[in-house]
Formats: sequence, C-alpha cells, structure tokens
Amino acid sequence: MKNLIKSFLYIAFAICCITSCNNNHQKEQQKEQRVKSWGEAKTEFISTLTASDTTNVKQMALKCMDLLKADSIDQALDMLYTVQENKLRKLTEEEKGQLSKRFKIFPVIDYKFESLTFSTQGNNDVKFTSYFAKSENVQDSPKTIKLMFNPIKIENQWYLSMKNIGQSSQDIVNHPTDNSVAPAEITF
Repeated sequence: MKNLIKSFLYIAFAICCITSCNNNHQKEQQKEQRVKSWGEAKTEFISTLTASDTTNVKQMALKCMDLLKADSIDQALDMLYTVQENKLRKLTEEEKGQLSKRFKIFPVIDYKFESLTFSTQGNNDVKFTSYFAKSENVQDSPKTIKLMFNPIKIENQWYLSMKNIGQSSQDIVNHPTDNSVAPAEITF
C-alpha cells in the first residue's frame, strides 16, 4: 500500500512539474507574440544606441551623398539596401537602374545635411536637401529635392536604405504616435 501511495505521489508530482513547465513556456510564447507599441519599440531601441551609432550612420549617409555628388552613382547605389516583406536585401539591377535614372535627372550638384532621427530598429531618418540645378539668377531659389535615407540596424551592423513611399517618418505630418503599432523587426 505504501508503494502504491508513493507511486501515486511521484506521478502527481511529475504531472505538476510538466504542467508548470508548459504554462511557463506558453507565457513566454504569449510574451514574444505580443505586439509592441511604437513608444515601447522606440524606447527599447534608443536605449541600445551609443554615440558611435550616430557617428557611423551619419558618416555612411554622407559618404553616399559624396559619391552621388561626385557622379559615382553606381558606387553610391552599391551602398544601398531595400526592405521587402521585413527582409533586408541588396538592390536588384532593375532597382539600381531606376535610382540611377532618378539621379541622372536630378543630379546631386550639392547637398545639405538636415537631420538624423532614430526611432526603431528598422525605421529611422537621415534627411538631406539635394541641390540639382544651379540658378542663373541670384534672386531665384535653388532647385532642390529632399532625400531621405532609412538606416537599419541588424545584429549591431548598420545598413543604409532609401525611404520607401508610404514608410513612416518623423518628418511627415501624421507620424506614428507612441500608441501606434510598432513596425516589425527587419531581418536578412
């Protein structure tokens, strides 16, 4: 009888342990699946940044702009990546061709650094004013367009991409609020 009770207690103990482990595992999965708010993602991301991140991103963007200004468009485009379905990848030849055409129509004769803003791992702003035509008349305002890069940090490495149409930015009027849903993390 004692052996029967001991066996029953061991089985009950084992069931409790297994159930407890499963509950902890389920709680961890629920925590991982919970969608972060923009404010949470921004606070978490910015807390990981250092002064060298700012320096590295700015230098990378300035190098790209210098290459464009020197009419080394192919070299500049080789620095750029794009995001497709939350995956970072190099530009295709077709995408490079489209951007090359754009920079030939609107060449970077000169540029001015405007701002650098960090938001989340895959959504940041580096803004430039690009001068594409010199004005003959001093009274005429220079011909400019705004260029916006989106630096992305993956596994402690920064990658430079162009902002996609419709991608949020701190520069737009209706930029995300802290309660907005955060964008998904970008991976390779």
